[in-house]
Amino acid sequence: MSELVAFREDRLGFRVTLKEKTVLGRSSDCDLILFDRSASRNHAEISKIDDNYFIVDLNSTNGTLVNDLPITLQTRLKSFDCIKIGQEIFIFDPYLDIITGSAPASLILNSVNESHQNLVSRPASEAAASLTAEQAALAAGLSGALCRSAVGGINKTIIAFLTEHLGATSVSILWPGGSGGRQMSSYVSYPEDKRLLLSHVPYNRVVEEGQALIWPRIITELDFNSGNRHVGQLKQNCILVPVYGSDPKSVGLLYIENNINPLEEPDLNLAAMVAQIFSPFLVNAVAQDELDKEKIQMASASDDLLSDIATRDTQVKIVFSTASHVAQDEDPVFLTGEVGTDKTSLAKHIHQQSPRKNGRLVIVTLSDMPPSQMDRMLFGQEDANDNHLGLIALADSGSIFLRHIEYLTQNAQKSILMALEEGLIYPVGSRFSRNISTRFITSSSAKLHEKVENGSFREDLYARLTRVNLYLPPLRETKNDIEGLVNSFLTKSARHLGLPFDSIDHSALECLRAYPWPGNISELRSECALLAHFTRSGHVVTDALPGHLRLAMEVFSHGEIPVDSPLGEAERYILLKALACQAGDIEMVAGLLNLSPEDVIIKSRTYGLDPLDYQSSAPYSPVVTPGQIPLPPDEQRVPV
Repeated sequence: MSELVAFREDRLGFRVTLKEKTVLGRSSDCDLILFDRSASRNHAEISKIDDNYFIVDLNSTNGTLVNDLPITLQTRLKSFDCIKIGQEIFIFDPYLDIITGSAPASLILNSVNESHQNLVSRPASEAAASLTAEQAALAAGLSGALCRSAVGGINKTIIAFLTEHLGATSVSILWPGGSGGRQMSSYVSYPEDKRLLLSHVPYNRVVEEGQALIWPRIITELDFNSGNRHVGQLKQNCILVPVYGSDPKSVGLLYIENNINPLEEPDLNLAAMVAQIFSPFLVNAVAQDELDKEKIQMASASDDLLSDIATRDTQVKIVFSTASHVAQDEDPVFLTGEVGTDKTSLAKHIHQQSPRKNGRLVIVTLSDMPPSQMDRMLFGQEDANDNHLGLIALADSGSIFLRHIEYLTQNAQKSILMALEEGLIYPVGSRFSRNISTRFITSSSAKLHEKVENGSFREDLYARLTRVNLYLPPLRETKNDIEGLVNSFLTKSARHLGLPFDSIDHSALECLRAYPWPGNISELRSECALLAHFTRSGHVVTDALPGHLRLAMEVFSHGEIPVDSPLGEAERYILLKALACQAGDIEMVAGLLNLSPEDVIIKSRTYGLDPLDYQSSAPYSPVVTPGQIPLPPDEQRVPV
């Protein structure tokens, strides 16, 4: 299968596998979205005919260049052809291995013509055992310095040692077991903007054979012109030695250049020992990073999912059945429904049914994030003072569930679109991208299409996120499921409190069915947590229900209800919750309570409630106030 690889500095490493037809352009419907403003909405198309690939310009405004020549007709693509659309540059079928990570990408090249004169090759273990007494003392000093270094300072300690004692002008470390299923990740680069260019031959000898090498030439540049690849080389040697991860089969690479003085065999021996010394420290640093990731809210296989609760409602069965089907794909999934319909449970179901189920599901509530910190928290930060791995990177090889997507800032929207289309994110403060393989699941209780119309949400991002849309119906439309939900929530809450729960009285259950549940499943779960505490006998009866639930069957069925009566209090409570849930929308409240809009207005005035007071408030979400019984720990939402 042929590929395009991006070759612009800020997109290096992004690959596109070509289909039978691949359309390039700025439109969200294109197979490859271009971010260059000079590109047309549908700019060019690459198609496969027999075993060949052809590119044609789709009457674009600024044209398409192949090897710097504008194309007017269908043009056959050959290996190393350079395609330019505005500032976007793609190489056709380049035969490159690209290793990405926090450091600049490393390029491993095939078929490089190079001399093997003055090559020195030894088993790395043998080289490390051949130190002089002076070098052994230096190695001991490095070990002590690494022991004293904080986790974040290990890389600086290694680079300082290599520059001082080997005169290193360039250092790269390729770490084994990189993210996204890659064998390697580019872990350290010195200088920070230095990209490693390396031939497959020395790379394989180090990684596969465990050799320590003094290689006689370094590769200084890589370029593509007129369908040809140009590799620049310098007659200056370099050192390559293996580094080991958590097991002997997990092998990486340490690369050292000295552009001032030639590197010699004693230097090779010291480099081999240095790699042996620092490998355990880097293993521990990676392990610490893994522990830090666990601080983020993750989905657990033991979580109670709505899909595990016996459901009688056909609508809900169809939603979860459809979710199981779409889980097998990689497309983003957009979940909609009223506040409290438990879209988080549906997101967990999608993740656990997908091929990514062994990866993390990171759950992020965007409405809890300060807008000024959103980029840092989502995409990470890399600078001298702060190295923070973002939430999207934490979900690499897994899924991320972004709740309340309407809260995304404009800049975050642009960055997420790039993550969706190119598999790249840019940490704050970094000039270099990071490859990620993350599936996006998003949700919104707002009318997101209205935000697209008023310009506060990007149309192209909206189109990408909502290709697969699953709607969870409100609880008032699926009341056959209330019995199963109540039994599940009461059982779990009672177990958490160390109390028994056996059953719920039929009349009490009918009261719960009659209540309109403006907060949907979240409100039901919260009420069950309280019921479990106040029902010590294990059997829930009608008298144990709060007034607004106990009187729900009678509420709104009478003409005039005394305001200060228990029934009036229940009616006011239900109306207040409905106004909060629907942000003061009279039509929505009327539909929720099965009333006319005029009746809603009259009743609001009767109880001193003004719908305008709720129009700017956040959507209703049940909260346990001080003095109430908190939910079980695994039912709480952990702020990110």
